[in-house]
Amino acid sequence: MLRSNLSFIDELRNNDFPSPLQVIGRGGCGEVYKAELLVSGRKIPIAVKKVLQPPLDAANLSEEESRHLHFRMRQIRSEILTVGRMRHPNLLRLLAHVPQPDCHYLVYEFMHHGSLHDVLKRGAPELNWPTRYRIAIGIAAGLEYLHMVHRPRIIHRDLKPANILLDDGLNARIADFGLAKVVPDFISGPLSSNNIAGTVGYIAPEYCQTLSCTDKCDIYSFGVILAVLVTGKFPNDAFFQMTDEMCIVGWVASVIRSDDPKVAIDPNLVGCGFEEQMLLALKIACFCTYDDPNERPNSKDARCMLSQIQH
Repeated sequence: MLRSNLSFIDELRNNDFPSPLQVIGRGGCGEVYKAELLVSGRKIPIAVKKVLQPPLDAANLSEEESRHLHFRMRQIRSEILTVGRMRHPNLLRLLAHVPQPDCHYLVYEFMHHGSLHDVLKRGAPELNWPTRYRIAIGIAAGLEYLHMVHRPRIIHRDLKPANILLDDGLNARIADFGLAKVVPDFISGPLSSNNIAGTVGYIAPEYCQTLSCTDKCDIYSFGVILAVLVTGKFPNDAFFQMTDEMCIVGWVASVIRSDDPKVAIDPNLVGCGFEEQMLLALKIACFCTYDDPNERPNSKDARCMLSQIQH
């Protein structure tokens, strides 16, 4: 149905004033637009990532242009080979890949609320603790699927609030698999890479030191996201430059050991009656961000620990 209804492609190609399509995101590989798909007379919103290719002949590309082109194509392949073949309620679904002579279109379900990062930053819709808790459970469930259920397993490598989208019910959808790594069953150890992938503040320390990643790198990133959900603070906030630990992971670990651990809770959530649950969630965040990856829980254990804090 989707491949036979490509009218949105014409809209994207003619995306000029006075009625340009809405840009809902920008990244290193292109822009993301909101478009509509006509199905049985009904308009369904979709998100379309437009990945441009340099218009130059490959032989005329500079070294940097060639490297950037290679990076773009690698990200497209990664998306198609990972989330394009998976179906899970906590993963953003890739509906189609539409190659064109000068670009590629990656078509996704449209997420009305955007990213967890943007929702927390703008404060709307307001996320109470039960909603944040459900988001955390959803992320953990998505990771469990990637790491332990799907074969071959997948390491996301860029887990952060900007890559967690929220659907109409404010449920988490893990998105942006452009940096993901497919791990064949015959590989049991870490995967090596030529450079660090991910976002500062969410990258596991051993990955920075060795350029080798495992599932536990995603667990570290999940622990940071869990800390963000409880504290309402982000790793790059100026606040942490004024603390002894200089980072959200160290600060949370220090406050949890202090005489007044509730200081770590987002002021917007204080007094809501869920303080004990939130402190337990912060302890799980600490487990997930241990320096030694062998001491971190796997994704199934992280989800199970989270599911138990309401009992």
